[in-house]
Amino acid sequence: MSARLDLAEHYVSTYPDEVARHTERLTADHAAVVVSALTPSAAAVLVSHLAPGHAAQTVADLPADVAAAVIGRMRVDGAAALLRRLDSAVVARVLAALPSDHARSIGTLLAYEPGTAGSVMDPDVLTVPIAAMVADARALLEATPEHLYYYVYVVDAEQRLAGVFDLAELMQADPGDSVRAIVKPSVTWLSADAPLESVFAHPAWRAFDAMPVVDDDRHFLGMLRHRRMRQLREQETTASGDDRTMRTVMALGEIYWLGLCGLLQGIATTATGPAASGEPS
Repeated sequence: MSARLDLAEHYVSTYPDEVARHTERLTADHAAVVVSALTPSAAAVLVSHLAPGHAAQTVADLPADVAAAVIGRMRVDGAAALLRRLDSAVVARVLAALPSDHARSIGTLLAYEPGTAGSVMDPDVLTVPIAAMVADARALLEATPEHLYYYVYVVDAEQRLAGVFDLAELMQADPGDSVRAIVKPSVTWLSADAPLESVFAHPAWRAFDAMPVVDDDRHFLGMLRHRRMRQLREQETTASGDDRTMRTVMALGEIYWLGLCGLLQGIATTATGPAASGEPS
């Protein structure tokens, strides 16, 4: 990686909001060049901090494999929100270039109307079969720690929500017992079609840090965390207040802003223009 790109990646990881602000000053095709020049992880951070419309235009200008590499490193709900703004043919190409599990998770969210619980839930949540033994449940959780959460949801053979237990109860249970011995069959859940306004106001947030999301037949689809709902509410407030400028006027000063803008413009110009005669690559 060149020193210029290494510096750009450092800025992206350290000051993503500020870098996004200057990237938004570029045309979408030049912004796409900047995104393409970064590693997928850094590009995902940058795209996640762009204004939604600009992010969509930028991703639309990327080759499908590059777009998939970036999308694949974003939060599933953020990726779905971005893809909703793209042409269906572009979405199909990006999803086809993603690993099947990730494409399926994003597709699950895209199946629900924007502004519903199903459109923003986390679909990558580990569940335990009601017929499992405690020892089997522990082994399953240990094998997939990336999906581990305090609440563990239990499903029946048809993947319908059957109950819940927490990690403390699982660790204290006898390994030879069935999970039926610790599961609580009464569990508060959210409908995937529920509008977010009603989800925000749900009284169960006073007692639970997360709630499962189900369809009309009570099939388990995913989970919504209270923290995620707060983030969505804050984003909604920020969007209505149009305070992007207020959030990005930080302490580094105008010299930094001008220098960073020139850096990003330089990357775009270098990548799109003809190589200078005699200049080393």
